[in-house]
Amino acid sequence: MDKFEAVKKALEARKKLLVLFSGGLDSTLLARLARDVLQDGARALTFFSPIIHREEAAEARMLAELIGIPCEVVAIDEMEEDPAFSRNQPDRCYTCRKIRNRIAKSLAGRQGIAVVADGMNVSDLKDYRPGIRASREDGIWQPFVECGVTKDEIREYSRRIGLPTWEKPNTVCLCSRIPFGMEITRERLRRVESAESFLRRLGFSVCRVRYFPLETAVVEIEDMDKALTYKELIVSALRDLGFLFVTLDLEGFSSGKLNRALRPEKKQTCEA
Repeated sequence: MDKFEAVKKALEARKKLLVLFSGGLDSTLLARLARDVLQDGARALTFFSPIIHREEAAEARMLAELIGIPCEVVAIDEMEEDPAFSRNQPDRCYTCRKIRNRIAKSLAGRQGIAVVADGMNVSDLKDYRPGIRASREDGIWQPFVECGVTKDEIREYSRRIGLPTWEKPNTVCLCSRIPFGMEITRERLRRVESAESFLRRLGFSVCRVRYFPLETAVVEIEDMDKALTYKELIVSALRDLGFLFVTLDLEGFSSGKLNRALRPEKKQTCEA
C-alpha cells in the first residue's frame, strides 16, 4: 500500500482529529489529508507565541483557510507558563512541547476529540529533538512516523497535490537562534524576528540571524555575494535594531547549527 494511502486509512479510523498546525511543510499536508478524509471531523490548532515569527503565524491562518480546516488560534507565552523555559537549557523544546500538548489535549477534550496529532516524520527522528519525547509521553499521534513517511516524500506529495508549502524550508521557533544557556528574553526574540524579516524583504528567503553574546548578530544566508552587495545596508539595519556587532557566517545557512554545541551524551537522536 502507498504510504499516503496508509496515512489516509489511519486517519479514517480516528473519526475525529485535532492537528497541531504551524503552517509548515509537514503539518500543512497532515491538515489537508485530515480535512480530505474526515471532513468536519478534522480541526486544527495554531499557537500564537513570542517565540514564533508573527509572519509565520499569519501564514498559518491563511493556509488553514486555503485548506478549509477550522483552525483555533491560542495565544500562549512559554516564558510565563514555565520560568525554566527562559533559562534555555538543551531540553527547552521538551518544556515547550509539554506546555503545548497540555493545552491541545485540554482543547480537544472540550470539543469531544480523543486524538491530537502532529506532522512529525521519520526524517525528524534523526535530529536532536527533545520535543518528540514529550509528544510520546503525552500520547500525541504521529501518523507520518507510524506509516514511515520521510520529509522528502512529504515535500514531493505536497507538490503533486498543489500545496504552496511544498517548497517551504523548515520552520523552527525563534529560540533556535539563541545558544543554549543564554537567556531567552522577549527583546532578544523581537530583535531576531525583525532582523530576519528585514533580510527576507531584501530577497533572502532562507536565512537565520543567530543571537550571540555581546549583542552579536551572526547572519546565515545562502547567497554570500548578494549579502556582501548589501553589506552596509544590513549592518546599518541590524545595528539600528540593537545589535552591536554584525557578522556573516562563512559556512552559510544550516538548520539546527547550534545543536553542535551539545555534548555527545546530551545530543541523542529520537530514533526508536
